[in-house]
Amino acid sequence: ALSAEGTGRQASLELPPQLSATPPRKAGCGRTSRKAGMLLSGGAAFLLLGAMAIGAVSSLALLHYAQREVSWFSFLASLLGFVLSFGIVALVPYDVWESLSAEEDKSRQVLVDSSWELIYWATFLLCWLLCPILIEFEAAGDFTVYGRLRASLRRNAAWCVVYLVLGLLLLIVLSVSGGIGLRAWCIAASNAWGLLLSTVLMGYGLVAVPRHLWRLANPSQQLEIMYCNAVAMDEARLSTQFELQDVISETRGEISSRSTQMWDTTIEQAFAILQQTLEECELLHTELTNGARGPRETQGGQSCGAVPRGGEDASRLESLGELHRALKQASLEARRAACRWDGLVRRCLLLEDIEEQLFPTAVELAASWQGSWLYMLCRTHMIRSCWHGLVQLWLRTLRPHVLRAAGGICGALSVVIVLGQLTMFSQSWSLSLLALLFKEGHGFWLTQAVCIVPLGYMVCTAYWSIFRLKIAGWYGLYPDHNTDTSSLLWCASILARLAAPLCYHFLFLIRVEHTAFQEMMGQMNVVPVLGGSFNEVFPILVGFLCLSHLLDVYTRLLQLCGLDVLAVEWAPLAPSADTDTNDLLTEGRRLIERERRRRSEDRSLLELQERGENSQRMIPLRLQIAALIEDGTLPLDWNAASPP
Repeated sequence: ALSAEGTGRQASLELPPQLSATPPRKAGCGRTSRKAGMLLSGGAAFLLLGAMAIGAVSSLALLHYAQREVSWFSFLASLLGFVLSFGIVALVPYDVWESLSAEEDKSRQVLVDSSWELIYWATFLLCWLLCPILIEFEAAGDFTVYGRLRASLRRNAAWCVVYLVLGLLLLIVLSVSGGIGLRAWCIAASNAWGLLLSTVLMGYGLVAVPRHLWRLANPSQQLEIMYCNAVAMDEARLSTQFELQDVISETRGEISSRSTQMWDTTIEQAFAILQQTLEECELLHTELTNGARGPRETQGGQSCGAVPRGGEDASRLESLGELHRALKQASLEARRAACRWDGLVRRCLLLEDIEEQLFPTAVELAASWQGSWLYMLCRTHMIRSCWHGLVQLWLRTLRPHVLRAAGGICGALSVVIVLGQLTMFSQSWSLSLLALLFKEGHGFWLTQAVCIVPLGYMVCTAYWSIFRLKIAGWYGLYPDHNTDTSSLLWCASILARLAAPLCYHFLFLIRVEHTAFQEMMGQMNVVPVLGGSFNEVFPILVGFLCLSHLLDVYTRLLQLCGLDVLAVEWAPLAPSADTDTNDLLTEGRRLIERERRRRSEDRSLLELQERGENSQRMIPLRLQIAALIEDGTLPLDWNAASPP
């Protein structure tokens, strides 16, 4: 009885857990909280290190590509565009891992909606506002900073007015039924533009990238395509040089016709800047043509066909600005065309050497190291010998097998991606093999690897294809400090516009839900037409585009529809009534052979010039080789290491 009474009294004194001052602690709660804190700090450190790595790699790459004349502000804007673009791509796998592994424990999440909001809107403002203004600012021909900024805003104002008018009409017509915020409309419009472009690009890249890798394994097959493209590219190069020549002639005539009787500080400053740009363009024209052709002039100094631009000071200053803009644009196009031609020639020469089994010798490799950081690294005989052996092994044996294997793997990935896109609209059944891999978490590193491989391949196919479309013009990334400011800004802008739509499309493909990125992008689902249904149904066109490229009928379809601007540059040329493929191959082969002879003659002239400078102290070849061996540039058995 006493024990029962005591038990009842104790039970009556106990309080419910929700009313007690100190709720009961579960076993292992401290260890769980500490583990969650360690994961949180580890995730933040991983993101920080990843951001630093992306920034460092992007900086080094842009320093290699950008011209030395690029302003620091434009360089930083381009760098920010590249960092944000690749940052979005790199963060999506981490977001997928958080969604799969921390669905119940929200305290472990590092990427939240506010983080994606900051990244997305910074990218949005950069690619749709800042980069277009900077591109037009660099292309403007005005002679003051204020004038160039005003011209840039005036040229971008037309597009801004069109966007505003369309946006207001859509808001008035479609927002009557419900309140749709401006942010949702901006996300939906930007995503629709990026999804449309990425669909066209992936429709080409998913077929062209595996085919390109497979053809690279067979140099003769790839050379046929490159010979055909060499003819068109050489014509475009010469056309830009002639256009630059005409603009130089007109500018020279305008400068020579200025009147010294009427003195105006603004006009004189404009003429001084125009004269400086003219001298730079004349030097560029001489470099591109090797001094073979110069701007046409008459005996009196007037250019052929140039008409002096008279009138009032305001109209004269405006006409000088237009002439300055045309001169800058012509010089940029001529430089870009020359860089593209030089890159094509170098690839053709390399493939011809591989086809003829002409591999680089130890002497040629040692000469190629001059002036680079590899020269100091390869002064050691063992490293130099290993490098020469690896080059020989790659070119002789491994190259065709590795390229064919890479082409086969890329082809399999393309098939998997296209099958997933064909059934993206259906929730009940799916052909997406990638969705099977993300039904559950596989740990941090394995989830990152499984996610980054298909996403990276989709991004590479889209970014690789953008420079093959004729709509891109002469924009591109040219190595050895040959990329101008406008090209850098354009590349950063187009990459930033495609990053978010591609990643959002990838999340639909793998069918992973409730990620922080989807929650941020999901604001556009309430927008009619451009909302969720558009992202699920529109990618079906990728399958049709891939089939048209696979059957080589894409170019003919574009010609029938009148959409030649979407034609690709590296498409295989089919024989037709007005174009003989054999003639193109013969002409292209002749152009490449001419370039080979010219470059050989240039090297011979440089050697003769060096010998002329050292004519007073001529050194026999035997002593030169001995000096190179003593210096460590050549191995002791350099003659035996060279192939016969």
